Amino acid sequence: MTLPDTDSSMNNRLRPRFLLPWLVAALAAAVGISMPAAAQLGGSSSKVRVSITSQKVAAAPGDQFALAVVLDHSDGWHTQTNDPKVPDALKDLAPLPTIITIDAPRGVKLGPVQWPKSKLFEVGFFGDPIKMEFFSGKAIAFVPVQIAPDAALGKLEFKGSVSIQACDDKQCLAPEDVAIAISIDVKPLDQATSVGAAAGLFADFDASVFARMNAGVVAAPVATSDFDFIGFKFSVNRNQYLLIFGIALIAGFLLNLTPCVLPVIPIKILSLQQQAGNPGKLALFGTVYCVGIVATFLVLGLIIFGVVTGGQKQDWGQIFTSMWFTIIMAAIVGAMGLGMMGLFTLSLPQSVYMLNPSHDTIFGNFMLGVLTAVLSTPCTGPLLGATIAWSATQPGWVGLATFVVMGIGMAAPYALLIAFPKLIDNMPKAGPGGELLKQVLGILMIAVAIFLLSNLTPEKWPWYAVGGVAIAAGVWAIVGGFRMLRTTKAKAIVTACALAWIGANALGTRALTSEGPVAWKKFTNQPESAVREAIVEATKSGKTVVIDFTAKWCTNCHVIERAVLLSETGVRLLNSDNVVPMKIDLTNAAQDQGWGLVREISGGGGIPLIAIIRPGAEKPTYFSSFFKPSDLEAAVLGK
Repeated sequence: MTLPDTDSSMNNRLRPRFLLPWLVAALAAAVGISMPAAAQLGGSSSKVRVSITSQKVAAAPGDQFALAVVLDHSDGWHTQTNDPKVPDALKDLAPLPTIITIDAPRGVKLGPVQWPKSKLFEVGFFGDPIKMEFFSGKAIAFVPVQIAPDAALGKLEFKGSVSIQACDDKQCLAPEDVAIAISIDVKPLDQATSVGAAAGLFADFDASVFARMNAGVVAAPVATSDFDFIGFKFSVNRNQYLLIFGIALIAGFLLNLTPCVLPVIPIKILSLQQQAGNPGKLALFGTVYCVGIVATFLVLGLIIFGVVTGGQKQDWGQIFTSMWFTIIMAAIVGAMGLGMMGLFTLSLPQSVYMLNPSHDTIFGNFMLGVLTAVLSTPCTGPLLGATIAWSATQPGWVGLATFVVMGIGMAAPYALLIAFPKLIDNMPKAGPGGELLKQVLGILMIAVAIFLLSNLTPEKWPWYAVGGVAIAAGVWAIVGGFRMLRTTKAKAIVTACALAWIGANALGTRALTSEGPVAWKKFTNQPESAVREAIVEATKSGKTVVIDFTAKWCTNCHVIERAVLLSETGVRLLNSDNVVPMKIDLTNAAQDQGWGLVREISGGGGIPLIAIIRPGAEKPTYFSSFFKPSDLEAAVLGK
């Protein structure tokens, strides 16, 4: 159970600790990270030592006592209180409160946390110092415990975590979740004993809480989590796992409709059609494809939450900043594209043929599933952002399950086709049209490979190559349509669609290679200190800073930029005299070149991220999903 204060709203962060050795190793090697010998759950923060002590070494059935959770801060460091009080000057600040979460064993009732007294500090990250209250020094929180009169004798295991964010007067570290655990023996009344030497820890514990608990006066509210799902905002109880797993399932399913994944769907459908005549092959290869999707989501989750990075958290989509990962993925996609275009008629190594999804191989189908899942990551902002943030507030197994459920949601449509093969019969059949589609998709896969390689540089010129190959796919659709299709109607439909495609790509390429009418102050592969200095300089002069965290591989970033930042309202706001527009390009940025600032502002989740910092604000208003130009105007003007 979560132990909230009776009048506080809470969000915490938790990193799961699980391993899927072989697939983790493969992706970890591609991303360029090193794996620890063994994953550990818990351990003290680098700046705050966390411990738990029981008032009773051995308790009797019906006993009442307390657990002491100690936060021992290093000199100069502090953490947010359980109920942060934000000054009027920082009304847009959304601090991460300290949260204690403990699972109550069977036959045990836990009461509300008694929090320590806070202390006043001066902080100033982006502006002049402002006073706020924090926990510091040796802060002790108490958790009341009641053991049921009929509780069985034996050992009780109390396991949980303490969610904290350590700060000094100039910076805040990434949120951390420190595991805590303690065991207590339940013995007959004459054998119950107190903690002894550590009894002084409990001098400030208010034991009158037990009377209020027995009278039903103490009723702690259920902790909730806020969701922003494709622009729809709502709150749900944090322990409503089935409901939130349902949201994760839907989010995973919708990933199939994103621009990043759509080109892959016809490839798999054509493969299923080829295998539909053999139920055994259909079941085997289709299942392997689905397993590839689910396994990749699991591994991505392990990487993102720091399980295979020595505790160093990765942001969603950050894997595309790795040169080797980008090159490997581009090679795989390019080889698949060449195979679909029919260019594997030469004598090439068998390993290359296995990348061609038209061949009946377990490895080929698994890799296609991996590819489908990985290609979805640049387009997941409005779908998975809230789900990922929620999973970070849960116990390890819940966070892991959330990622697995998202993968299951993405694999669900293909699993449905495998389970009900007759549905495949109702889909467009192969033949001249199917062969033409396959060739066109092969050219588009080449465009995707070039797009992946373009992430090696923040320059915009590679967009011309991507757009040129995409336009070539439209041209080939027209040429191939007249050569391969039989009816005039089919040729006319393909030609009309191809012309629309060519026009849309020409306009899109022009838009992607243009900065628009905004005088951006750009930061590319520069240290975060340079960005912070620029923010301080702007806010001290009374100007509002609007930061666009973007990357070439982030499709949603480009959509938001064109739809909001470069809208008529956006251009007017960003070009006004009291606004400084900044653009931080994270295409191939290192850890100290912007990602730390992303986590500090949003608490994690990656990009897209638009941050607005007004003069005097310690923390900015930010948007991590789709929003309207009117929302940007309200944030900039402080409405």
